[in-house]
Amino acid sequence: MLKKTGPFQDMTEKESTSLRKILFLLIAFLLILPSFLAYPSITASTSNLKNAKITLSDSLPENSYTKHTYYFQTTTAIPASGKILIDLDASGDSPFVLNTTNHTYADMTLKYSANADMSSPTTCTLAAAAGVDAVGVSVDDVNYTITLTLASSGTCAGITTDQYIEATLGDGASGGLDDVANPAKVAAAGTADTYLVEYETQDDSSATLDTASVRAAIIDAVTISAEVKATLSCSVAGVAYNDSFNALDNTYGTAGFGTTATTIPFGVLNTGSSSQSGQLLKASTNGSNGFYFAVKQYADLTSDGGDTINTFKDGVLQDNTSPAAWAAPSASAGSVDTYGHLGYGTTDLTLDDLNGAGSNNRFTSAAFAGLSTTYEAVLSHDAATDGTGTDTNGQAYVIYRTQISAFQEAGIYSNTISYLCTGRY
Repeated sequence: MLKKTGPFQDMTEKESTSLRKILFLLIAFLLILPSFLAYPSITASTSNLKNAKITLSDSLPENSYTKHTYYFQTTTAIPASGKILIDLDASGDSPFVLNTTNHTYADMTLKYSANADMSSPTTCTLAAAAGVDAVGVSVDDVNYTITLTLASSGTCAGITTDQYIEATLGDGASGGLDDVANPAKVAAAGTADTYLVEYETQDDSSATLDTASVRAAIIDAVTISAEVKATLSCSVAGVAYNDSFNALDNTYGTAGFGTTATTIPFGVLNTGSSSQSGQLLKASTNGSNGFYFAVKQYADLTSDGGDTINTFKDGVLQDNTSPAAWAAPSASAGSVDTYGHLGYGTTDLTLDDLNGAGSNNRFTSAAFAGLSTTYEAVLSHDAATDGTGTDTNGQAYVIYRTQISAFQEAGIYSNTISYLCTGRY
């Protein structure tokens, strides 16, 4: 029988076996221990909220009325009476100014959805304090924090994992106090100032569940400039015999003879009946206040012997601001101004004065005015128009009518009229 040697030489067989088992267990423990040290047991953790972002209705520096939209996706379910915290001053420089020191739940909204586009959402009812079917809202206007406490039961009592949450503050409409004012620009032109905003979810004991950090960018306004050159096109055209001057209520009848762009040849006048014809005016302009066409004469119709066919009516000017129905000259013997007269009308019912202040429709029912030695409006419009095409706002007939009595002196009469066409830009 061999003699035992080594550390177990003085032990019995049973004792030796027991010791070997102890040593085996010790070696196994030492081999496993590093794994426990590298991967310690975790009883609690904080994760990141997913897809977090902040959207501003306006990123213009110092914009006074900016709506904030806060958005993220839950990682850990938020229980009933749990909280959502929004810290607008996470960067520590108080960049966002709340427009009132008394923001309330009425300034905010809250909803959540299983869909990233927030379709088919659950919309939460907000209140000053949380309760059944009500999410409590607390806005700290000093520390720039917002706390939303979920309902204790009912609707919005807890939000499960992977839900998209959207909250808003303000409406972005000018004049209200429920919005947020953007900070002034600090960085160089073209470089955005960005500000840290943090989200946090908590359980019903205010222990942190998940967090996320986002940044809001304030960037310079960009000025776009362009120039559109003023345009104006005006034309005067003659009419043919028997062309109609009737338009809406302006039933002037037809042309008794043809005219050209530069001539109105009345020809031989007969006593006891009037004679008329006219010209077609057209205008096109990109003036934001439109245009006007005006007419004036340099003198009454005058014969080679110095006699006159006077302005309508009976030599006393019937002004453009108060046209009247046509009337034959009164033909008072010895009163030369009553022997014959010349007047004009227009088919433009939206006519205004040269300064834009005249009353519309004053030439309704085929009214006439007397030609003046100052320009009087015969066609106008208060916006851009293309009368050289089919736009009737830039078109009108001007009708010239004359009538003489048996007293009108014989002779060949003539005068000169001119048109003024002006764009209003």
